[in-house]
Amino acid sequence: MGKVQGWCDTPLTPEGVAGAEALGRGLADVEFVRVFSSDSGRAVQTASALLETRARVRGEAAKARFAAVPDPRLREWCYGELEGEPGELLHAVLDAGFGRSLSFEEHNRRLPEVADVIANADSSGRAERFDAIEARLVRFLSEAGDAVRSTGGGNVLVVTHSFVVRTLVYLIDPARVNDPVKIPNTSVTRIGYDGERFILGEVGSTDWSV
Repeated sequence: MGKVQGWCDTPLTPEGVAGAEALGRGLADVEFVRVFSSDSGRAVQTASALLETRARVRGEAAKARFAAVPDPRLREWCYGELEGEPGELLHAVLDAGFGRSLSFEEHNRRLPEVADVIANADSSGRAERFDAIEARLVRFLSEAGDAVRSTGGGNVLVVTHSFVVRTLVYLIDPARVNDPVKIPNTSVTRIGYDGERFILGEVGSTDWSV
């Protein structure tokens, strides 16, 4: 529909469900020790469709199947009063804030400024500044990573949103913020954690969907 969607929510389209199921098939041979998702309904639905398909391919009984733990820290950016509005309005706010129209690539390179321009223009006071987004994401990753490491380590599946992924890429390895320029739906981005720092692997890979 071309509308701004951060914290506002809609159910998955049939295409979205099919994408989640395809990723579930692709991840059937990957072992996970924990699963988290954003608490937004579309992320919860994505995680559920993915995990149900993965379990079916693996032949797992219902009691052996994972359920994703929802966490509000994994939500998409909040766009304040722009939520649910036409995307053109968001572009107009950004153009006014930067004084000119920037390319998608330039927006990615200037991600903290993008968030702050939106927050500066938001009269509701709900739009998030970049430091708030960064704080909640780093806190989640550190806590989840430390918890898993304390019990022997392993793979953790996290279902979240495209600008969250973009933000994490920017924070961990800003030189790769435009690789790729847009994060595809139901793509895989891998982040390692050694107890002190995060290590960025593949970003926005669609090779896992089958």
